[in-house]
Amino acid sequence: MARKVLIAWGVAAALLLAGCGGQGAASGQKIKVGLVTQAWDNPAIKDMSNAAEAAATAKGNIELLSQDSRDMQDMVTKLQAMIGRGVKALGIEPWDKQQIMPILNQAKAANIPVFILQSEIDGAHGKGLVVTSIIGDETAGGTVAGTWLGQQLKGPAKVAVLEGAPADTPGIERANGFVQGLSAANPSAAVVARQPADWARDKALRVTTDILTAHPDVHAVFADNDEMAFGAISALEARNLKGKVPVVGYNGTCIGLRATYQGTFAADGILFLDHVGAEFVNSVVARLDGKNVPEKVEPPITLLTTAGLKQIADGAKSVDVNGKPFAVDAALAKRVNDAVAGRC
Repeated sequence: MARKVLIAWGVAAALLLAGCGGQGAASGQKIKVGLVTQAWDNPAIKDMSNAAEAAATAKGNIELLSQDSRDMQDMVTKLQAMIGRGVKALGIEPWDKQQIMPILNQAKAANIPVFILQSEIDGAHGKGLVVTSIIGDETAGGTVAGTWLGQQLKGPAKVAVLEGAPADTPGIERANGFVQGLSAANPSAAVVARQPADWARDKALRVTTDILTAHPDVHAVFADNDEMAFGAISALEARNLKGKVPVVGYNGTCIGLRATYQGTFAADGILFLDHVGAEFVNSVVARLDGKNVPEKVEPPITLLTTAGLKQIADGAKSVDVNGKPFAVDAALAKRVNDAVAGRC
């Protein structure tokens, strides 16, 4: 059975950014580590990369070569270059978990341990292709959002869903979880459109416009990330539906949290991608030090509504999420207060 670690982030975040571990600490030599993610024009992905860079700097002996990519081919090209440079470990946030397999085999042949961020590749651990996958339970995260929205939409309702890239695991799992939660909370609600918008605001605007043409009586929109949620808002605004059709975003970016606080979004799914980036560096150092590393690390995922954000801004230490308390640690409180103040 795969070993998993569920991190209590309020404590773990401080530990991740402290100390100077790793093989290079004793020798005084920098250890080159590669990281290639999806595009940084998604603020959540940039937050994850920034956290990895901050953690590497704090370790003192890690030289992090961090790059984003515009698509799968660009990612492959950059990863091959890093393998050629002889990095000691690789972090990958794959666009497509099937198309990344040849790179995993190349890294294994070069004895480079691989860490997967925000995805999980079936069978890769058993084949020795991946050391650790760092990803929250995206299905559960989507379910929390679907459950909340289903409870708000009383009676029959038509809902549109904007997915990320067609083969991107987190987006598919979020949307699946959302549909499950929506149906369980409100069996009379129906998803009338579920289309990919490639995580992008401009494409989400076009896709939502098309959905509204086909289904002008849509009652709500769920988007797999905040950028697509903003695109949906623009489409709704063009039809004088902004504020009348609730939009639920996902990621918990600074601008997404601010939009939720202001009531532009009805709610926002909260990922802790900054901790994903830091945990990647922490796991690399542990592996290079010869320590055991779990096969999977799961950061928490939750949902914050406009009311919940206002409670946190007022100093609440816990907020209600679908009838259950969610603890607000110092890191989440700062994240919310920065968003409320517009420090994005």
